[in-house]
Amino acid sequence: MKKIFKSLLLIASVAIAISCADESLDPLNINKVKKGSILALRGTQLQNIYFEGKPGYEFFPKIYTGAEKFEFDAEYLSEDPSTLESMDIYAIKRTPSGTGFTQSRVLLRNVPFSEFKETDDYVNPWVSVSFDVSFLLDKLGVSLPADAQSFISTYQFGLNIETDLNLTDGSVVPASDILAAGLFQSNQFYPAQKLTMAVTDYCSYDAVSWLGVYDATETSEFFGSYGPYDVTLTADGATPNRFRTTNWYDSGIPIYFDLTPSVDVETQVVTVPAQPNPNNTARTIAGTGTYNQCLNEITINMTYVQGTTVLDALIWKLKKQ
Repeated sequence: MKKIFKSLLLIASVAIAISCADESLDPLNINKVKKGSILALRGTQLQNIYFEGKPGYEFFPKIYTGAEKFEFDAEYLSEDPSTLESMDIYAIKRTPSGTGFTQSRVLLRNVPFSEFKETDDYVNPWVSVSFDVSFLLDKLGVSLPADAQSFISTYQFGLNIETDLNLTDGSVVPASDILAAGLFQSNQFYPAQKLTMAVTDYCSYDAVSWLGVYDATETSEFFGSYGPYDVTLTADGATPNRFRTTNWYDSGIPIYFDLTPSVDVETQVVTVPAQPNPNNTARTIAGTGTYNQCLNEITINMTYVQGTTVLDALIWKLKKQ
């Protein structure tokens, strides 16, 4: 996903010309950003954000290994690509203060223009930036796993990474002068000068933690909302990660379901294999859904059928008491 249209420079020139005429069409904030200089995001982070619809980079403090790296590619767009001297990359540190937070910039590294390269991957000079998340945490004064929960709370809306451009004429194009919202319409101009590390609460799979009593609620397409009522989960004993309850539907119906041990958020999956209602074998229960290990919550889209007749279609949600 590195090939960028060869018309990029022409498009950039047109965008700059138009923006000078109408401030509302000024995605580069040209009145402040000298010579139209901008660092445009490329590589995997752009792929994630613009094409996959997910964070450019996502960090899970509770399953931190120490091997994580924050990486991105950036292309320098300017009337004259030789005008870049270097760039300074900062993390925006949040420090609790009263009922809120104060913010300060923590310098992570300086990247000289000599690290930029010119290849067929992109039209303009570009660079790959990489630093260990452990280095970033040290700069912020964070120790994991001890500070995991406070780190998640402090950066629940993400940890901002900003980059200032130092030009050869001695001027600076700060990240604050980039109107990021105006650039979201185009993957060509998506700014690398304002990035966000998503900080996500995630807990490693623990089968034993799922045993116990839950509040169960139902949201039925046919019958509306119902609950809560008590449901007790017990281990199957024979099949790993299989759990049983004797009160599905608040009707004393015994069912079982399987949790998939997860290695990331996207694999926290729960499956209710198609199974007959032991109290009425003509009826079949099935479903699929997700679970949240941190919260001990399960959400399953379930169907209850008899032959080809759908008796109920519902969302069954369990929350541990």
